[in-house]
Amino acid sequence: MKNLRLIYILFFSLSFMSCSSDDAINDPSEGPQFQATINGGTFSNYSFKLGAYEAVKGSNGNTLRITMADKSGKQITLFLNNTGGFNKGTVKQMGDVDSDKFRTYVEIKDNQPSAQYFSQSGNLKITNNREHTSNSQKSLISGEFDIVASTIDGTISVTMKGSFSDLEFVK
Repeated sequence: MKNLRLIYILFFSLSFMSCSSDDAINDPSEGPQFQATINGGTFSNYSFKLGAYEAVKGSNGNTLRITMADKSGKQITLFLNNTGGFNKGTVKQMGDVDSDKFRTYVEIKDNQPSAQYFSQSGNLKITNNREHTSNSQKSLISGEFDIVASTIDGTISVTMKGSFSDLEFVK
């Protein structure tokens, strides 16, 4: 009976050790990231850290919308039109309107107090856009941005500077 227990213990130990993290996908990235510092208006050097996100290509396949929320409920939406495409090195100018009449813009929402800001100037540079390592139907996009946004009436402005990496979307 002791030998049988010993065999079970050895078997479970061996199977547990064989399921180590070295079996994970060989992806050097640390997963999706988004960091931004927002200053002005209802924000005072606010450090926005990614809580959840959704990245979706438009139904026409020519736009990309990335919506992020942090753990405080604040939200940022990046809407990128097709001007220049989505390749590495492409710079998206805020306010640019493409041939399909889609505008590149950023929307920043503060939930407490309630405030909404829309980009007035600045740009977003795509620093990488590569195929997903484990799903060829998806891409991973990375970028950096420096944007000035204001309320609809233009009376209050904020600045937002930061970057994102490896945000996944269906091609």
